[in-house]
Order: sequence, then structure tokens, then C-alpha cells
Amino acid sequence: MTTPPAFGIRDIQLIEQAEAEYFRRFLAGASDDVAATLGIRTAHIGDGMAAAMVEDPTGTWTKAMGFGFDRVVDDALVTDVLDFFRAAGRKSGRIAIAPAVMPENWEEIRSKHGLVGSSSWTKFACRVDDFVPGTTDLEMRELTDGDVDAWARIIRDAFGMSDPDLTPLLAGTIADPAARVFGTWDGDLLVGAGAVHIFGETASFNTGGTLPSHRGRGVQSALIAVRAAAAAEAGCRLFTAETGASAEKNVSHRNLERSGFTPQYDRINWLWQE
Repeated sequence: MTTPPAFGIRDIQLIEQAEAEYFRRFLAGASDDVAATLGIRTAHIGDGMAAAMVEDPTGTWTKAMGFGFDRVVDDALVTDVLDFFRAAGRKSGRIAIAPAVMPENWEEIRSKHGLVGSSSWTKFACRVDDFVPGTTDLEMRELTDGDVDAWARIIRDAFGMSDPDLTPLLAGTIADPAARVFGTWDGDLLVGAGAVHIFGETASFNTGGTLPSHRGRGVQSALIAVRAAAAAEAGCRLFTAETGASAEKNVSHRNLERSGFTPQYDRINWLWQE
């Protein structure tokens, strides 16, 4: 099998900023009431974005990324991001920077602001012509507003994300014109779901999960495939996804690689705490 050519800096920019924009839109899609209750704020900073959620004990939703392509990562940029976190009411947050654009003086910048490496994500990418579709024996169709509660149950059961309640944000994703959300059904039961955000030539695959009771039946591979078809129909040439980095390939890694995605790099989440 021929190994696909390496992805260049332009494609790395596209996949980094597609992830950043889907993350921002996920939070920015909340209604005014929900945003006020959860303390949600988002902003474009430099060539990337920052988002914050005050009422989030996990810290998952306070993050900044997408930097280093049209504006170098420097002390001023990091200061702007941390000032945003503070103004939003957070005392901690994470910054993610692709290795290809990490500045040479990062150790100096990191040390000055007290940033420490925490978890890492593996960034995957796939060209449309390299995609390999998977299948399942279960029914698949696009989600509508009436499916939001069932999708929220999958997020809770698959990822253990119960606090905060993400149901209003998932509803915003279904309503987002840049997103499409597909599900897998066993009779009347939604057993798996995943979203794809389409930004020009790039598609960001995200928020995919399967109920534990239905794992091992090709649900995620098929969900990757139906999202890839939707993205290709929209004119995308480049697909991207990310999952937690690990020494051994986990199920998400295997599903992505089986579908033609290749790991591009591991990206550290740099943790800031006041």
C-alpha cells in the first residue's frame, strides 16, 4: 500500500483551525440564557480562538488553539489568551499549539506564564481520495432537534460528561449551518452519533460516541463514513479528527486508521493555573 504524502504546513493550518472553529462554534451556539448560566465566552485572538466556560468543573471547555500560522506564537499572544481567561472568570485554562509552529523560545514563554504540559491529543488527517468507508448492520440517519436528549445520553454514557449538562450545546450544533450530525439506530434507540463541521475545503469530525452496549458493531466506523460522504459532497478535500494520545492505540485510533486517517502529531495541552 502506498503511503500518502506528508501533510504540509498549509494543511496543518487548515486542520488546526477547523478544530478551533468547531470548538468555538460549539460554545458560541448556546442561547443567551444558557451562555449566561454557564458563563460562556468566546473570542478570536490572533489567528486562533479562545473559549471559556465558568460553570465547568472539568475545565474541558476553557481552551485556546489554532495559533501560529498568520501570527507567530509569542509572549504577547499568550498574554492575550490568559487575559481572556481571567476576564471570563476562569482561574485555569489550556492552550494547544501544533508542534510545527511552536516557537524556539517556547520554554521561556511557558516558564514565564507558569504553563505546564498536561494531557496530549493525537491529531489525525485524511485526504478525501484516501478515505476507506466502514459499514454497520444498524440503521443510520441524520439527527434532528427531537434527537438531542438521546444524543446527550450518549455523551454522558460514552464519555462520562454529565456536568455541565451539554444538551443545550448539542442542540446548537444540530442547528448550526456549518454542522451535520448523524446517528446510528437500533430500532427506536439511538446508539451512536457524531458531528462533522464543514469549513470550506476542510471537515472536522467530532463529538462521536457509542453506547457501551453497542460497541464492536462497526458503529463509529460507519458514522465516520457517513460524515465523510457528507463532507465530500460539500466539496471538502481534507478531513481531520483528534483523540487522546496514548502509548497503545485505543479504539478511536483504530477506527480512524481503518478509515484512512493517519496520525500527524501529538499536541500537548499546556495548562495554566492562576
